Amino acid sequence: MLKHLTGFMCCAVVLAGAAGCGDRAEPDDAVSDSVALPDSAQPSPDWLDGDAIGDEPLMFAVLAGHWTVREDEGGRVLRVDGSEWVVGTEPARLDDKAAVLFSSTPEAFAGRVRQGLKFPYGVVPSAGEFSDGDMQVDFRLVGGESDQYASLLFGLGADANHYAFRYNTKDGDTAVWRVIDGERERVHHGGVHVEVPLGEWRTLRLRIDGTELTGWVDDLQTLTYTLPGPIRGRVGLWSKADSITDYRRFSATARQ
Repeated sequence: MLKHLTGFMCCAVVLAGAAGCGDRAEPDDAVSDSVALPDSAQPSPDWLDGDAIGDEPLMFAVLAGHWTVREDEGGRVLRVDGSEWVVGTEPARLDDKAAVLFSSTPEAFAGRVRQGLKFPYGVVPSAGEFSDGDMQVDFRLVGGESDQYASLLFGLGADANHYAFRYNTKDGDTAVWRVIDGERERVHHGGVHVEVPLGEWRTLRLRIDGTELTGWVDDLQTLTYTLPGPIRGRVGLWSKADSITDYRRFSATARQ
């Protein structure tokens, strides 16, 4: 345990400066204002590189769910497998992770996480606390009987509340969700249809510009939304139900 914790804390400190079912709703109006697609950001070269195949990652702080590092075509990918996780199961070393992620209020953060263990999620410690900028991740939908999801998480605060920008292949679109006290609510539906087959790599992109959100699947703009106010918090990945998804090349580039 000490070795695992030491590795987790080191990657968090050294890299800190780097920069379905019940899910269907009436679509909102389609995206009307086109925003320039962000340049492809370079992922942190250390993301997953220090992790052992088959283990929970060190470079990704799991806060809920079953996440493991896998080898794929000579590289490492991070897989979330909802079929391997029982809702309510506490993640390993939660108190240690809380001390790294929110050092001023670790006990309060860990307590809030324990009260809301309903959806798989975690954060990339190396991204630090993030407000304005561009996020992206490559994803490959693998399976899931009730849900087939890919999501970027953002705005995770010390109260454990957060947002997720998600793609759901069963709905064939993107949406913004917010999780408050462990309960999920949809705040915006993108309204642009896009099909992503199982087994193919795609890129999910999100731009945060003050209160303005813009989302893409590959080069297709699928969503715009205005938040009620600016946000700042940890960023990472989010999932739902029994979804099985692979991720690679996560990046979060802050706006200077």
